[in-house]
Amino acid sequence: MKFSEFYKKQIQVARVYDIPVRIDYRWFVVFAVSVWVIAASMKEGWEAANLSEISTGTAWTVGVISTAIFFLSIFGHELAHALIARAEGIEIEEIVLHPFGGLARLRREPDNPRAEFRIAVAGPAASFIFAVLLLGAAILVEAGGYRMAATIFLMVGTGNLLLAVFNLLPGYPLDGGRVLRAFLWHRSGRLGEATRTAALGGQLISWSLIVIGVCMAFVWRAPLVGLWSVLIGLFLWDAARAVYRSGGGQEPTVADAMSAPVAVEPETLVSHFIDQVLPLHRLVAMPVAHARRLHGILTLADLKSLPRERWPRTRVADVMRPVGPSLFVAPSTPLAQAERMMTENGAGALAVIDSAGDLIGFMQRGRVRRRVEK
Repeated sequence: MKFSEFYKKQIQVARVYDIPVRIDYRWFVVFAVSVWVIAASMKEGWEAANLSEISTGTAWTVGVISTAIFFLSIFGHELAHALIARAEGIEIEEIVLHPFGGLARLRREPDNPRAEFRIAVAGPAASFIFAVLLLGAAILVEAGGYRMAATIFLMVGTGNLLLAVFNLLPGYPLDGGRVLRAFLWHRSGRLGEATRTAALGGQLISWSLIVIGVCMAFVWRAPLVGLWSVLIGLFLWDAARAVYRSGGGQEPTVADAMSAPVAVEPETLVSHFIDQVLPLHRLVAMPVAHARRLHGILTLADLKSLPRERWPRTRVADVMRPVGPSLFVAPSTPLAQAERMMTENGAGALAVIDSAGDLIGFMQRGRVRRRVEK
């Protein structure tokens, strides 16, 4: 069993900007451990500094508040990824908070290196902003004499700064690995090769974390921190290994399976389409486009509901499925993802759009596998 398979049970807790937000149920264990560590450290550190003694209840309250704010900032980190991806025209499946951080799951890969770079840096940028605001707040409330609040802001602000720096390490699936992938993709034009290189960096970083964790546990006598470093390393290694195996151009993409598009104009009458176009191209779905710009997809199933007497005065645009994120993909999209989309979108087909927005290909469910196997 893969290490990541231990982290699949989730509960939905909210919808933000119509994006489902889910929490891995083991996240609650991590939350509790974090509260305990902060509370214990707070009480010990406060007394070691010869400050006024704090009660156990106060220490635990500080632990809960600090942990809650920190995980809210992790959510903000992932939300930044999601909103920039949406601005790039990519649909967001969900945001998940798991024991080792968070994940904004995109429905498809970015269309180009520039989009990949923008999406990747959005999360660390958000964490840096949170760090500056929280550390600034710590300075202000400390000056006002609110030492306890200053401690909370200082801990969470420092945590966000470390989160941003860690995520910028150049190894996939960390954000820095995606930045590296965008750079390599831009230079070579080969997404698969760039993905494999970035994933290799992720594997090296994961093994470094494991070695550091072992040293912390047995050499520096910090078993809890060492165990956490080892667990994060194992998690990253499993994810990076999976990406490395599938990302080097060996996994088929849409470009490997798409056919040349045979499009129908949106102003075409249904009667003309059925009498003149359909007999030449016996397809169950066709893209509707004008000047290579996709307007939608027309399916024979949708035409069945249109009475025959209305065919001569009904345009294709009136019965097609209007263009939406579930009806088109980029040529670099993994084929398995495209097949899943064709199953879920109801049309059983996908248009293929390049980075300039032009229609360059078409796919239909049931015809893809035979084309790839040839």
